[in-house]
Amino acid sequence: MEASMNKIPTILIVGAGVGGLSFYQSALKNLGQKFNVKIFDREASPQERWEGYNICMNRKGITSLFYCTPSKIQDRLPEAIPDPTPNEHHSTMVIDHTGKLLFSAPQRNFSIYEMEPLKHDFAGIVSYRNILRDVLLDSVDVQWGKKCIGYEESENGVWALFDDGTREFGDLLIGADGINSPIRKQMVPNLNILESGVTSVDVNVTIPKYIADKLMSFYNNAVIQWSLGINGDAFLSSIRYIPINEADEPLYRLNFAYQYPTILDNKDENNKFVDDDNPESVVKHTISRIKQLRPPGELKDLIIEIISLVLYSNPGNSEKYPFRAYNSIRRRQLRDIDPLSVSDWKDGRVILLGDAAHAMNPLLGLGANNAIQDADLLTKELLNYEKDGLIECIKRYNKQMRYRSSKDVLASRDVALKQSIPLENFGLFARNSILKVYNIFQNAIAFIQTHS
Repeated sequence: MEASMNKIPTILIVGAGVGGLSFYQSALKNLGQKFNVKIFDREASPQERWEGYNICMNRKGITSLFYCTPSKIQDRLPEAIPDPTPNEHHSTMVIDHTGKLLFSAPQRNFSIYEMEPLKHDFAGIVSYRNILRDVLLDSVDVQWGKKCIGYEESENGVWALFDDGTREFGDLLIGADGINSPIRKQMVPNLNILESGVTSVDVNVTIPKYIADKLMSFYNNAVIQWSLGINGDAFLSSIRYIPINEADEPLYRLNFAYQYPTILDNKDENNKFVDDDNPESVVKHTISRIKQLRPPGELKDLIIEIISLVLYSNPGNSEKYPFRAYNSIRRRQLRDIDPLSVSDWKDGRVILLGDAAHAMNPLLGLGANNAIQDADLLTKELLNYEKDGLIECIKRYNKQMRYRSSKDVLASRDVALKQSIPLENFGLFARNSILKVYNIFQNAIAFIQTHS
């Protein structure tokens, strides 16, 4: 099953998202002439589907991104990951439903070039995922419109099978094709997607300055924002306080998610009337949930005002609508995949990377960072393929990738489940007290590590 040493092995990558592109760039940069690399994506073009929300890049993700990318890509990274502005604090702040502080991550502002050499993890920066993908597409010859539906292994390699009836032969096949990966379903059929029982209403929209200012004031200029309710609900948002236009009335791009226990929809007779393909229906339903679950207050009013803006937004009609929606508002279940939940993981010519292997909910902002770390790790293992053989390199990759990512999947899952528990007086006191003590502890650890 080893690649012949008389020919250059070919790597097939399925999925041109952040993870797949990071590995493609890394293979060209770090593996040199050791491999041929081809990449495929199911989309007809890079513009076909909106590529996601803001993502928080942590120090490990940034370090791996620099390892994977050549200098010309690194020079363009500020397009996707602009330096912090004076009015931004690139940190996570958690407040309660009244706006009282519960937790503030002890992070200072760093540019990506300052973050990369750091020896501690108390740093992060919010980036634009769609622009990061565009930057990573630089000089990449993606074969678009190629939806992989499975594969066939042979003694000498593996065939990637596409829905248009074509196939491609390679020595390795990398499934970087997301949470619904057909490659994963064939490779590890009993590795299931877990639904958390938490519904998330997500959208990516522009907001006017007066709303951006009001939101930033609640969070002391923190750009990753989290408000915990008392009935199992939470409001999450992230923003770059950088205008996206040059008009007299600046607009800002905001990601937000309102989350609540799915059981509330299951028990609600009115739920059958919610049309998830109709933004007006979803907005109306979400506002109804907020009014049901949140006590009166200024923060509640602001959340409702932000969600109401979606009705004045449209992804494809900026002339008629004053605000831009980058994607339609929808309800989704928080889902994840724990790669250590099964033992029969085959170490062969088919490899999983990113969400295909370890999808995680977005609450801790670890998904994209893990995908880029996968690309970094796989590259470093394949550097040794001539000495150790492809299968041994893959075996080491799988072991390290599964162990690292499983911890982050479970940590993110734990947060989602805990925040969805409705609280009475004692439970509310306990939650708030634990977060405040944890805040003190984290600040102490940060001081020690950043001053040592």
